[in-house]
Amino acid sequence: MSAEWVTAISSIITAVVIAATAVAAVFQLRHMRTSNAIESQLTFRSMLEDDAHRTANSLLRSGGLARLLDDSEFRRYLFRSTKKLPIDGMPNEYAEFNESAILLGNSFELIGGMVRNKIVPEALFLQNYWWVVVNQWERLEGWIALLREYSGSQGMYEDFEFLTVLSRQWSSKHPDSYARSVPHIPLTNRFPLQAESWLHEQP
Repeated sequence: MSAEWVTAISSIITAVVIAATAVAAVFQLRHMRTSNAIESQLTFRSMLEDDAHRTANSLLRSGGLARLLDDSEFRRYLFRSTKKLPIDGMPNEYAEFNESAILLGNSFELIGGMVRNKIVPEALFLQNYWWVVVNQWERLEGWIALLREYSGSQGMYEDFEFLTVLSRQWSSKHPDSYARSVPHIPLTNRFPLQAESWLHEQP
C-alpha cells in the first residue's frame, strides 16, 4: 500500500474519531443541561416551600402589605429603612411585613436573573411557575414602586420585573397549558356551584 493511501486512510480515521467525539460531547452537554434543569426546578420548589417562604407568603396573601402602604407612618418607616436612618417606636408588624416582602422579592429576583442568563430553561420554568410569579409581583408591586423612588434606583428588582413580563406573556400565549393532541378526561362535577345554597352568602 502506497504512502499516499496510508495518509488518506489515516486522515479519514482521524476525521471519524473527531466527529464521534463531537457527537458524544453534544449528547453529554444535553444530558448536563437536562440534569441542571431538573436540579434547578427541584431547588426552586424546595426554596419557595420552606418555612420562611411559607410564612412570608401567608402574611402577604392576607393583603396586609397593601393596607400598610396606605399608612403614612409605614411609608416613613420604609423611607428611613432605605436610607439607613434611625427608626424608633415603630410597630413590630412594619418590620415583619417588610422583611417578608424582601425575602420574596429577593427570591424572585434571583430566579429572574437565572432565567435571564439562561442558566434555567425559560419555557420549563414558566410552564410551572408563571402564575406564582404574577401573583407575587401583584402583591409586591406597590412596595417595589416605593423602594425605587426612595432609593433612587429603577434597577431594584428588575430581574423580578423581567420574569413577571415573561410570565404574563406566557399566560397570554398559553391560556391552556394542557399538552396538545392529547384528549382531556371527561369530568362531571356532581355538585354544581350554582346549585349550592351557600353561594350567595354575605362574606
